[in-house]
Amino acid sequence: MGALTVTKLTLASAVANNSTFTVPYPAGMTQARLIGATGGRMIVDNDVAYAQGAGGFTAVFGASNITVTNTTGLTLAAGSAILISFGQDTRAGSGVYNPPVMQAGPVALTAATGTASDTIADVTGTFSQSILNNNFKSLSEKLNAVIAALENAGLTN
Repeated sequence: MGALTVTKLTLASAVANNSTFTVPYPAGMTQARLIGATGGRMIVDNDVAYAQGAGGFTAVFGASNITVTNTTGLTLAAGSAILISFGQDTRAGSGVYNPPVMQAGPVALTAATGTASDTIADVTGTFSQSILNNNFKSLSEKLNAVIAALENAGLTN
């Protein structure tokens, strides 16, 4: 499934559409690791797969367990084998991982002087204020691009 975590369970009773069931956190997983995770999947009786979201299921990551709401439009029968994943693992190069808590990002840097480029120049054996200023300007511009990329990806605010 390429998930951050996967767990199996058997439903003790039927779960009607828009009703809930509770899933314990798998070993090593916590609310902090999963809150905000998207891209989960639920497979019922090794047959039908449903995506996290409308038309499948939603998850609320509580302090001690996960409350899953059935939004499939169907009643899940008592005794159904459920394989459910939460979040997507990006190690394979696909998917999205939403961090558990949005982190405050650094503010953009300002380099008052110099000309930015893609090269950090050797300041040479003789001191050159111009080369040094250009290096600082180049570094600050690149760091600002990283800060902007993190904000655009929703990893910082």
